[in-house]
Amino acid sequence: MQEEQFLIRDRAYGVWHRPRSINRFLGRRTAQSLTMADLDSVLFVEYGYSGKLPLALVEVAQDIGQEKPTGVIRELAKMANLPAYVSLYTPAARANPASPAWHDIEHFRVKRVWPKPEPSWRTLSPGEWANALVQIRDWQLRRFSSMPAANDGAY
Repeated sequence: MQEEQFLIRDRAYGVWHRPRSINRFLGRRTAQSLTMADLDSVLFVEYGYSGKLPLALVEVAQDIGQEKPTGVIRELAKMANLPAYVSLYTPAARANPASPAWHDIEHFRVKRVWPKPEPSWRTLSPGEWANALVQIRDWQLRRFSSMPAANDGAY
């Protein structure tokens, strides 16, 4: 097992993703609908607010120039039939205006790891990544809402 790189987990992404912060890029209503659960300060699950339906897996880490291993998140995504992404963030020199104890985020390096893994990283602004999360959520919600339940024919 690899040793921890930092003694304290950076919470910049968790703070950035909260409605008070992310509404800078999406507007208040959309920001409040973009929900996630922090599974271990590294793996986040995007989910639909009303039914708690898991929509995507996102592994997050501070960008230190690494090529992030994705085997576990890829296998979880396959098992759950959910898209999975790795999002590496670069902290900004300025504080997050919604939570000044933590750095804001300058930009992200993002890669889809399942399905159709991307061969290279995309660099996205915080606003671009926020909008991508909304697109992923909307696509998944449409996908799940059009699927009949397994027992629909019985009732």
